Amino acid sequence: MQDLIDQDTMAICSVTAVAAQVGLSRARFYELMKEGVFPRPLYSLRTKRPFYPLDLQKKCVEIRTTGIGLAAQPIVFNAPCKRGKHNNQPEIDYDELARTLRGMGLRVTNQHVRKAIAEVYSKGSAKGVSEESMIRDLYLHFVRER
Repeated sequence: MQDLIDQDTMAICSVTAVAAQVGLSRARFYELMKEGVFPRPLYSLRTKRPFYPLDLQKKCVEIRTTGIGLAAQPIVFNAPCKRGKHNNQPEIDYDELARTLRGMGLRVTNQHVRKAIAEVYSKGSAKGVSEESMIRDLYLHFVRER
């Protein structure tokens, strides 16, 4: 991960870019930021958009690498996404999807998410769907079921 900071960093970057640098979804990164694990971004006075300067990017990578958060609290990160047995597609992370949907105000469990994916993406068509698209599709599915 330290190679990322040397090769792929810019003077400033978005929260989404930093989340990708440390190998987390944007939703999980925001969750950990709110818990005080990662530093909060700075904000542009002109655009009001959050950004990370280089020093905070490096701090985020250091936290991800060492497992020691901002307040010196230990944090155990899940292993990176595993690849499917018969292809190069990432396996679906039901925990992360359920956590994100709960953060959006839905009362769902991993089992709800598994069932909804089977209904929304029949015949295995969930393969290759981006996480953002899957979250949108699942959110709409659960809202329609109400």
